[in-house]
Amino acid sequence: MVEKKILVDGLRFSYDGLFDIVDFYRHVEDWMQDHHMQKEIKKKGEHVEPQGRKVEWMIECWKKEAEFAKSVVRLRALFTDVTDVQMVKDGVTRTFQKGKALLIFDAFLETDFEKTWVQKPWFFFLRAIYDKLIQKIWSERYDERIRKYTYDLFNSLKAFFNLYKY
Repeated sequence: MVEKKILVDGLRFSYDGLFDIVDFYRHVEDWMQDHHMQKEIKKKGEHVEPQGRKVEWMIECWKKEAEFAKSVVRLRALFTDVTDVQMVKDGVTRTFQKGKALLIFDAFLETDFEKTWVQKPWFFFLRAIYDKLIQKIWSERYDERIRKYTYDLFNSLKAFFNLYKY
């Protein structure tokens, strides 16, 4: 049975203005490659409405930390009122998107001690007591690394959108 420990819950960033949605996807892909993470697309959809398009993209980036632990960073990107805008930049006509963006970040640690000595009830109880009272070696071993991944992606995407402000 997999245990999930939530480390970052509902970290949000919103943006309103010009952006390039294809560059956004590429930026997230490059970030995952730089951090040697795998991805799983959970949801990708686009709806056309009278005021503009509505795009939803939800992915989970994960990395195996150990045989029994997997760190997961979930990104949910919601783009609303997206319309295409033609702009001339350096003599070249480019297509940008204009709209609102909301990014929601979550991070959690999945541990699976199945088929190990810790799965027996008595050892599970001893491990929990040891982690709570004496030393938090098992429960907090990978926590800071996963938080660092999440806040690094958050700051990277914040800088990405700030480039389009000017």
